[in-house]
Amino acid sequence: MDFIITVALTFIVVILALVVFRYVGLPVYRVEAPNIVRLLESVLAQTATTADWDVFIGMPIHHNPELDKIRVKCAMLEASEMTERRGRVIFSAAGRLELQQILNQLSASTEVKN
Repeated sequence: MDFIITVALTFIVVILALVVFRYVGLPVYRVEAPNIVRLLESVLAQTATTADWDVFIGMPIHHNPELDKIRVKCAMLEASEMTERRGRVIFSAAGRLELQQILNQLSASTEVKN
Protein backbone atom coordinates (compact mmCIF):
# COMPACT_ATOMS: atom_id res chain seq x y z
CA MET A 1 0.00 0.00 0.00
CA ASP A 2 2.85 2.38 0.83
CA PHE A 3 4.33 1.75 -2.60
CA ILE A 4 1.11 2.78 -4.36
CA ILE A 5 0.84 5.95 -2.29
CA THR A 6 4.49 6.84 -3.04
CA VAL A 7 4.02 6.28 -6.78
CA ALA A 8 0.79 8.31 -6.80
CA LEU A 9 2.35 11.23 -4.90
CA THR A 10 5.42 11.17 -7.17
CA PHE A 11 3.18 11.22 -10.23
CA ILE A 12 1.22 14.18 -8.85
CA VAL A 13 4.41 16.13 -8.08
CA VAL A 14 5.83 15.49 -11.56
CA ILE A 15 2.58 16.52 -13.25
CA LEU A 16 2.40 19.64 -11.07
CA ALA A 17 6.00 20.58 -12.01
CA LEU A 18 5.25 20.10 -15.70
CA VAL A 19 2.15 22.30 -15.45
CA VAL A 20 4.11 25.02 -13.65
CA PHE A 21 6.88 24.96 -16.29
CA ARG A 22 4.27 25.02 -19.04
CA TYR A 23 2.62 28.23 -17.81
CA VAL A 24 5.52 29.98 -16.10
CA GLY A 25 8.20 29.04 -18.62
CA LEU A 26 11.73 27.83 -18.23
CA PRO A 27 14.40 30.25 -17.03
CA VAL A 28 16.37 31.85 -19.88
CA TYR A 29 19.80 33.46 -19.75
CA ARG A 30 19.81 36.29 -22.27
CA VAL A 31 23.04 38.15 -22.97
CA GLU A 32 22.59 41.87 -23.61
CA ALA A 33 25.09 44.62 -24.47
CA PRO A 34 25.50 45.86 -20.85
CA ASN A 35 26.44 42.31 -19.79
CA ILE A 36 29.16 42.17 -22.44
CA VAL A 37 30.42 45.65 -21.50
CA ARG A 38 30.76 44.57 -17.85
CA LEU A 39 32.52 41.35 -18.86
CA LEU A 40 35.00 43.13 -21.14
CA GLU A 41 35.70 45.72 -18.44
CA SER A 42 36.43 42.97 -15.93
CA VAL A 43 38.63 41.15 -18.48
CA LEU A 44 40.63 44.35 -19.00
CA ALA A 45 40.88 44.77 -15.23
CA GLN A 46 42.04 41.11 -15.06
CA THR A 47 39.27 40.18 -12.63
CA ALA A 48 37.12 38.04 -14.97
CA THR A 49 37.08 34.33 -14.25
CA THR A 50 37.49 31.67 -16.89
CA ALA A 51 33.94 30.51 -16.11
CA ASP A 52 32.56 33.98 -16.95
CA TRP A 53 34.49 34.01 -20.20
CA ASP A 54 33.53 30.45 -21.16
CA VAL A 55 29.82 31.15 -20.66
CA PHE A 56 30.07 34.20 -22.91
CA ILE A 57 32.11 32.50 -25.62
CA GLY A 58 30.26 29.19 -25.54
CA MET A 59 26.69 30.40 -25.94
CA PRO A 60 25.51 31.78 -29.30
CA ILE A 61 23.51 35.02 -29.10
CA HIS A 62 20.62 34.28 -31.45
CA HIS A 63 18.49 37.32 -30.60
CA ASN A 64 21.13 39.90 -31.62
CA PRO A 65 23.43 39.20 -34.60
CA GLU A 66 25.67 42.20 -33.80
CA LEU A 67 26.38 40.92 -30.29
CA ASP A 68 27.01 37.46 -31.70
CA LYS A 69 29.60 38.94 -34.09
CA ILE A 70 31.34 40.46 -31.06
CA ARG A 71 31.21 37.08 -29.30
CA VAL A 72 32.78 35.36 -32.32
CA LYS A 73 35.45 38.07 -32.59
CA CYS A 74 36.29 37.56 -28.91
CA ALA A 75 36.42 33.78 -29.41
CA MET A 76 38.90 34.19 -32.26
CA LEU A 77 40.94 36.57 -30.14
CA GLU A 78 40.92 34.03 -27.31
CA ALA A 79 42.65 31.45 -29.50
CA SER A 80 45.73 33.59 -30.07
CA GLU A 81 45.92 36.18 -27.29
CA MET A 82 44.46 34.68 -24.10
CA THR A 83 45.97 32.71 -21.27
CA GLU A 84 44.57 31.58 -17.96
CA ARG A 85 46.29 32.32 -14.68
CA ARG A 86 44.88 31.26 -11.30
CA GLY A 87 41.36 31.03 -12.73
CA ARG A 88 41.51 34.50 -14.28
CA VAL A 89 41.39 35.48 -17.94
CA ILE A 90 44.60 37.22 -19.02
CA PHE A 91 45.12 38.71 -22.50
CA SER A 92 48.36 39.82 -24.12
CA ALA A 93 48.96 43.51 -24.82
CA ALA A 94 47.70 43.12 -28.40
CA GLY A 95 44.64 41.25 -27.17
CA ARG A 96 43.91 43.89 -24.56
CA LEU A 97 44.13 46.59 -27.23
CA GLU A 98 41.67 44.71 -29.45
CA LEU A 99 39.31 44.14 -26.52
CA GLN A 100 39.47 47.84 -25.64
CA GLN A 101 38.49 48.71 -29.22
CA ILE A 102 35.58 46.26 -29.08
CA LEU A 103 34.52 47.73 -25.74
CA ASN A 104 34.68 51.31 -27.08
CA GLN A 105 32.64 50.35 -30.14
CA LEU A 106 30.06 48.52 -28.02
CA SER A 107 29.83 51.33 -25.47
CA ALA A 108 29.35 53.91 -28.23
CA SER A 109 26.58 51.89 -29.89
CA THR A 110 24.79 51.33 -26.56
CA GLU A 111 24.89 55.04 -25.71
CA VAL A 112 23.38 55.94 -29.07
CA LYS A 113 20.44 53.56 -28.49
CA ASN A 114 19.74 54.90 -24.97
